[in-house]
Amino acid sequence: MTSPTGGTAMRAGRGDDLGAEHPGVPLGGELAAPEAELLRTVLRSRRIADRLARAPGGWRDLSEHELEQLRLTKVQRRAVLALQQLVRSGHPSLPKHKFSCSADIARIYADRLGGLVYEVMLGLALNGRNEFMAELELARGGRHGAALTVADALRPVVRAGASAFVLVHNHPGGDPTPSPEDIALTTAMKRAADLVSIPLVDHIIIGGRGGGFSSMLDLCIIQ
Repeated sequence: MTSPTGGTAMRAGRGDDLGAEHPGVPLGGELAAPEAELLRTVLRSRRIADRLARAPGGWRDLSEHELEQLRLTKVQRRAVLALQQLVRSGHPSLPKHKFSCSADIARIYADRLGGLVYEVMLGLALNGRNEFMAELELARGGRHGAALTVADALRPVVRAGASAFVLVHNHPGGDPTPSPEDIALTTAMKRAADLVSIPLVDHIIIGGRGGGFSSMLDLCIIQ
């Protein structure tokens, strides 16, 4: 699949891709969550609200320039910027936490992702002490895959001011073994992340239905 910017869209897992969603919707929910409904009400446009929801990295940290590129009017841009200020204090949902190994992350996300019937790709932004800064939903897909470009994944990580980051996604089928697509994405992400000096520390796959986890760092795919 080719992205709108001409790049190659890589898959996490296998199957149909549905594009990126935003980080504010709870991981068990859909776009009709209260936050999305708030966007639709304030902007008075389901189409614009859904366009914001599909923005890589979500709508919470989009700049005014990025909102303009999404073809929002000046009034709509001001409304979104105001909403960003209102919700910022309540995000991210995880408390400050220092991650020391892949098992730390797997322990947290096994419960959150293990029961999903669709794939979700998350980016965990870390500061210089490997402490959690922000959780970024980078892509959401169907039962067998979620499409993600390297550029779309890196953009919100850079915006979050991360010193490093970790990728986390789930395999609903239960087997956490990295697929060839997972490995290709991770290799490309590692290479691009090194270029912008925000290293990719690990890529952890959570197996659905209690399937355990795998770590690309532990498997020496990331070095």
